Amino acid sequence: MENTNNPSRPEDELQYIRSIIADSRASFVEDGKPYVLWGLIVAVGMGITYISVLTQRDLYIGFVWMVLVLIGWGSSIYYLIQQRKQTQRAPSFLDRIQRSIWTACGSALGLSIVLILVFRHSNPAEPSIHPFYVTFVTSLILGIAYYLSGIAHDIKWLRNIGFAWWGGAIVMYLWPSVHVIGINAAMLILFQVVPGIVLMRRYKRITSQSAEA
Repeated sequence: MENTNNPSRPEDELQYIRSIIADSRASFVEDGKPYVLWGLIVAVGMGITYISVLTQRDLYIGFVWMVLVLIGWGSSIYYLIQQRKQTQRAPSFLDRIQRSIWTACGSALGLSIVLILVFRHSNPAEPSIHPFYVTFVTSLILGIAYYLSGIAHDIKWLRNIGFAWWGGAIVMYLWPSVHVIGINAAMLILFQVVPGIVLMRRYKRITSQSAEA
C-alpha cells in the first residue's frame, strides 16, 4: 500500500531549497542606486565647478553645491525609507558591513573636503593642503570603499574599481592643476555611475530569477 502521509518528492524538496537560496541571494544583493545617485550629484557639482574655474565666471558654485547636497540627502533618506518598507528581513551582517564601509568612508571624505577647502590656515608658517589635492584625497578614500565593498559582496570587478580610483589619485597628485576637477568628474561617471547602473541591472536580474524560482 502506498504511503500518502509523506507526499513530498525529492524534486519538490530540491526546488524548495533552490527557491530559498534564490530568495536569500536577492535579499543580500546590492541594488546600486546610491552609487548612481551620489555619482551623478557630485559629478554635476564637479563639472559646474570646473566650467566656472575655466571660464572665470561666477556660476554660484556655493549655492549649486548646497542644492545638490540637499537633493542627495533627501533622496538618500527616501531611499532608506522605501527599503525598510519593501523588506521584512532583519538587517544581516553583510548589511551592517556595507553600511559601515560607506558610512566610515563617506564621513572621512566629507570631513576631508571641509577641512581642506574651508579651514585653510592663513598663517604661512602653518602650511595648508592646496585645494587641488582634495580630489587626490577623496579618490584614495573612494578606492578604499570600493575595494572593501567588492570583497564584502564577492564581486571582483567592483573590488578592482578601487584600483582605478587609486590610479586616478596618483595622476591627480602628480598633475596638480585645475584639470584635476574635470578628471574627477569624469572618473565619477566612469567608476561610480556606470558601475551603479551595472549593479542595478544585476539586481533586477537576480530578483527576477528569485521570483521565477
